[in-house]
Amino acid sequence: MAKVEFVVDHAGLAKLLRGPEVHGLIMDRARGGAQFAQRIAPRQTGEYAAHIHAEDGGIGGWKRDRPVGLIVASAPHSAAVEWGNQHQPHPYHVLARTIDIVEAG
Repeated sequence: MAKVEFVVDHAGLAKLLRGPEVHGLIMDRARGGAQFAQRIAPRQTGEYAAHIHAEDGGIGGWKRDRPVGLIVASAPHSAAVEWGNQHQPHPYHVLARTIDIVEAG
């Protein structure tokens, strides 16, 4: 039986991770996550759902070596919707539930 040796090309892998193909995949996932979050968002006024969107987070990660896609809720009351407060006693955890779906694929 022939012996096979695998050597990781770290420089090539880093280049791939920062390349346009991976960036496109990351942003597709972020946009899909934003759409999911909009669908499950509470609709008292519609403002919260209307202010959920995907953003390009640039290069990040633990080693700052890969593209980052963000799912952003920018309505003024987004924190109250996510975690609750004295005026919003029921937290909806929209973004937390969205990340679970995005990470699961």
